[in-house]
Amino acid sequence: MENPKKIACIGIDLGGTNLRAALVSRSGKILDRRVTRAAELEAESILTELAARCRDLVQSGAARGIETVAAGLGVAGKIDPSNGMVVFSPNLPVLDGYPLGRLLQKTLRLPVYMENDANVFCLGESFAGAAKGFRNWVGIVLGTGTGGCLFLNGKLWEGDRLGFSGEIGHMIVEPGGPPCPCGSNGCLEAFASARALVTGARRALRVPGIKEGPLGELERAGKLSAKTIYECAKHGDPAALELFDKMGWALGLALANLFSALGIRRAVIGGGVGGAWDLFIDSLENTLARNCSMLGPEGALIQRGRLGDDAALIGAARLGMKRKRAGEWVNG
Repeated sequence: MENPKKIACIGIDLGGTNLRAALVSRSGKILDRRVTRAAELEAESILTELAARCRDLVQSGAARGIETVAAGLGVAGKIDPSNGMVVFSPNLPVLDGYPLGRLLQKTLRLPVYMENDANVFCLGESFAGAAKGFRNWVGIVLGTGTGGCLFLNGKLWEGDRLGFSGEIGHMIVEPGGPPCPCGSNGCLEAFASARALVTGARRALRVPGIKEGPLGELERAGKLSAKTIYECAKHGDPAALELFDKMGWALGLALANLFSALGIRRAVIGGGVGGAWDLFIDSLENTLARNCSMLGPEGALIQRGRLGDDAALIGAARLGMKRKRAGEWVNG
């Protein structure tokens, strides 16, 4: 029997802030990893960084007798997987229209398979995380932006293969609400993301009294971020707590609509901002109960992602392994 440790795949998670890459075994074990910042980089620099990190991982594996056979690449935004192209990325606009997957494949001389970053989160949690064994569920990834995915009848839902599916972050929850990077207003992402917390805090600072509080101090010190807003909320700051309450409201409304439309009842929430679970889950559950008339409150199952940042890495590697086994290869 072939030793599964001798073959591995690279999983890449390219979000709005960080670039993460890992060497992952066929069983889903992370063997080595690399992390670098992506937020201020141009498209060519992102490609250069990606290629360097991947070469590091290939060499790391080779030193232990492991062959790297492919790479799976998860990117935030609308993707053209067949051509290795980022069509549109609200959180990484420098990649709009850029053939990142195709160029990375050419540079590495390995097959590179692209998918939306929330979809690879879905694959990771389904393979080795909180959604293992679930046939039908909704995934929401709370990071710089808000990603979403659908897992239906035991498979990742791909719709009509238009380059996007399960874009839950761009469901409208408040018509005419705050602007979203996608160009619409009132999207879930405008309430439930790291960016939404910061922009929401800055809007709140216009209210008399809040400017003199903890959020105002952070803004004046140039330290206002999702993490520091979370810390303020944990210490009981009302303005910060209100932002997380609004996040839970928006998430609950989105899930109520999805559960009613799809006839399902499970959701898994992950991502860095998902770590603030204790600050938004009550609001989420209360809103869901008020707005999902087809499903009683006791029927909905909302769970935290189990794999943390590793979900997308494991899912991307799983994508690469499966498509390589199927003999697929990106055009170009």
